[in-house]
Amino acid sequence: MEIVLNEQEASIDKPEIRKSLIPLWIKIFGWLFIVMGALVPFFYFGSLIFGFSSSYTMFGLEYKGNAWALMPLVIAAVIFVNGLCAYGLLFGKNWGLNACIVFGYIGLASTVGTMVFEMMFSGSMMIRLELIIQIPYLVTLHRLKAHW
Repeated sequence: MEIVLNEQEASIDKPEIRKSLIPLWIKIFGWLFIVMGALVPFFYFGSLIFGFSSSYTMFGLEYKGNAWALMPLVIAAVIFVNGLCAYGLLFGKNWGLNACIVFGYIGLASTVGTMVFEMMFSGSMMIRLELIIQIPYLVTLHRLKAHW
């Protein structure tokens, strides 16, 4: 019986097993981030070349206007890296889960940091809805880690 199990395990592709572990809601958001990560370089460089104004938002970081500033480059890079992490997770890459966990904490810190920053300088507290997704996302990824 043990030999049969080992043969079955050997015949099943490891990335396929990893893909099957990911919940549907993370797959949906993952594909959204892959699409956004693939498109953001075109929009960012298009904005630089043609000079049109654009709006960038991610994890509480916001910018509206010309792309010739540091903030839109940072936000575009965050969106692009998020797409790469989602690719690694959804396609069962060895590095995918760890990349998503690390970048998930970076996103969580950024979201909380912008909330605190806004509270300190505007005097009002804005609860960002990203937290509703980020916290269960990180909990789920940590649960997957043992099986990855």
